[in-house]
Amino acid sequence: MPSRAREIQRAQTSLAPALPLGRASAQFVLDITRISRGDGDLLRPLLMTVILEANQALINQDPGLQLAYGDLGTAAPDELRRPVSVRAVAESLRLPFETVRRRVHALGRAGLCVHGPHGVYVPHAVVTSEAYNAVQLARYERLQTFHRTAVGLGVVAAPAPPEGPPQDPPPVRAANRAIAEYVLRVSDRMMGLTGGVIAGAVFLELAFANLANLDDADFAGARFAGRMVPIPTLRLSRRLGLAAETTRRHVMSLQARGYCRREARGLTVSVPDAARPRLAAVLAENLANVQRLFARLDQLGVRAHW
Repeated sequence: MPSRAREIQRAQTSLAPALPLGRASAQFVLDITRISRGDGDLLRPLLMTVILEANQALINQDPGLQLAYGDLGTAAPDELRRPVSVRAVAESLRLPFETVRRRVHALGRAGLCVHGPHGVYVPHAVVTSEAYNAVQLARYERLQTFHRTAVGLGVVAAPAPPEGPPQDPPPVRAANRAIAEYVLRVSDRMMGLTGGVIAGAVFLELAFANLANLDDADFAGARFAGRMVPIPTLRLSRRLGLAAETTRRHVMSLQARGYCRREARGLTVSVPDAARPRLAAVLAENLANVQRLFARLDQLGVRAHW
């Protein structure tokens, strides 16, 4: 067997254990994005997440501050929020500077962020609003579902039963910071794989839609041939909350890279042979990142409330 064929075969074999978790992770990230965007578009929650993560760098680096500003009733004051430049946000998401500049200024006009001499930040008033707290709670509840899936797949151990009822309120805000870190890691890897943040989201949504009817045994055995359900472009755009033309443009980009095929009944995801080793590495890294996520949640005392 030629060396290239052996490399592809090894990559296909290494994919199998991480595939069920990969599907669960993709659905988790897509659901978190849907919850976060509400009636808005796909890019807004990603921009807000990147800005907030940069703003909260001091908190994320200090375990004491993480706990002090961990529940919904408390949030860091504006003086602890580190502004971030529009250019840094654009570079983080690998988007054109002008696109991000225009979007960030729209967020400012909507009152969702503040522009200052050192950059932009999301103020205390926004992250303590009723609407924002409702989103935080919904994301926290979705995290609990993802946790049950991860435990069921044997990725993380179930937490020890608590000795008594927790004395403190659940650290919903701290858990959401951990969620944001994980979502940004996944987004970064998908950008590297597919060429862009929106293309990565399209790829994840398409893969999930194509493979939604398969069970975990099918995923563990990597039995996909002839079993994927094609999805029309218009339905894909509706699932993503994207304009049809935007979806079409990113689908064409994925097709050019070999990550998507157009069939009579719609679109199906594909992975070029040359990219299979890279996808295997992404899935293996995702497994480690999921374990890292729940280890972080244990440090914050989150799972003690479940």
